[in-house]
Amino acid sequence: MAILSLALSGCGRSEIDTVKATAVPQDATHTYDTALSNRSSCKKDEWHSFKDETNRTVVEYRCELKSGAALLAAFRQQKIADTQRDFQGFYHGLDQTTEQASHNPEAAEKELADAQSKLAQLQSQTDTAKSNATASGDPGALRQAMVNQDDVAAAQRAVEQAQQHLDDAKTTLTGLPQERARFEQQEKDALAQIEKTYGGVTRASEVFQWHVRDNEVVPAWVGVELTKQDGSTVRQDRGWQQTLRDLLNHRGDDHVHAVLNVPDNIAAGQQPSAS
Repeated sequence: MAILSLALSGCGRSEIDTVKATAVPQDATHTYDTALSNRSSCKKDEWHSFKDETNRTVVEYRCELKSGAALLAAFRQQKIADTQRDFQGFYHGLDQTTEQASHNPEAAEKELADAQSKLAQLQSQTDTAKSNATASGDPGALRQAMVNQDDVAAAQRAVEQAQQHLDDAKTTLTGLPQERARFEQQEKDALAQIEKTYGGVTRASEVFQWHVRDNEVVPAWVGVELTKQDGSTVRQDRGWQQTLRDLLNHRGDDHVHAVLNVPDNIAAGQQPSAS
């Protein structure tokens, strides 16, 4: 939200006071001032107001979360370790599949050779039986020749099946390097996304904004603003009701974990776990 002007006194201060004095919808025993101020989860906090790009008055409360950047750094390291461990599992499984698949073409080639040999043998026997039956004119011999022909057809199907097995084995073996390359790209993308989200964070702030007009206070936005080493900022939306409900009950490190979406078992400065 663009800041067009900053009101530090006069009506700006009055609008800030109006927001501060407004009862929290989730708990009317609290005003926004008592709900947000004096929390141990904040390294420092401040209220200010400004005009947005449509000339509406916006009151903003900003809390720099205590140990927020360090907590996200530890979470980043854990996510990197977890991601790398997951993909190592994929690679291990792929290596096992590759080892097994490397033997499949040999087995399929033997299956095909055996099927072709049997087909050739049956074909030879059938040709001989036909020749003998024709020469003798024996009806029984002719019927046997027809039976032999059925055996040849079955053997031909066995050859075709063996050929398909061989083709499939070769295709699988050829495709495994491509599968590994796909996994490697997925790992690279996952690590890049972690770095984009959590890398280089120097400050994490919880931000609440309200629109104020004629003493009417309307919640506008709540979320987390991450400041990076290069001076850029990244905003992450949060749910208004859930965030307020949580901070009314948790005002210390537990709220920092909750608003940053960091698991409770992650601590600032913590090394990644092996589990």
